[in-house]
Amino acid sequence: MSTGLPAGREEAGATVRVRRVWLWRWRRNELRHRSHAVEGWVLLILGVAGFVGAPLGGAVAWDTVLEGRARQLTERHLIDAVLVEDPAPAARGSTRTRATVRWTASDGTAHTARVPVGSHLERGARVPVWTDQDGAMTSAPPAPAAARFDAAAAALTVTVGLGFLVLAVHRLVRRRHERRRAAQWDRDWARVAPEWDRRTA
Repeated sequence: MSTGLPAGREEAGATVRVRRVWLWRWRRNELRHRSHAVEGWVLLILGVAGFVGAPLGGAVAWDTVLEGRARQLTERHLIDAVLVEDPAPAARGSTRTRATVRWTASDGTAHTARVPVGSHLERGARVPVWTDQDGAMTSAPPAPAAARFDAAAAALTVTVGLGFLVLAVHRLVRRRHERRRAAQWDRDWARVAPEWDRRTA
């Protein structure tokens, strides 16, 4: 029999066991408020959303990152640019310096930019550069291993973030309903207390 006392609490020298009742928010009883049923449905929806939505969001993040890399591979091209000047001497302890290179895009327009090159190269040497669809210089697409790492990091971040969001909403809903029930209890007790005091006086 449920007494409303915490499990294992000693009362008058005896240990009182409280039986857990599953799905009590949906069962009819005199102590259940309408807010209990509403809270139960909200928490059930949040549980399903967290169980399904968090992994699904992580999978979407994984696919989005990998699709972005695949798109970069189709949009970016590695071409040979030509050094238009002899590179300046490299800094002490380094074999790289910066120099101006020139290349021609697929539409025939000429482009120039300063890029890192080996200090041993001479004017007229060919230097590989990555360009976008417009022929402008861009960064190299991420390597497969780096793309998978970024995808895994994004998937983990989204999954954990959605999980914490569901837990936060769960806690907010529960506290809100508990405050409402406490306020209702105070109002009911204020109405009943005078009659109760007269009977027990």
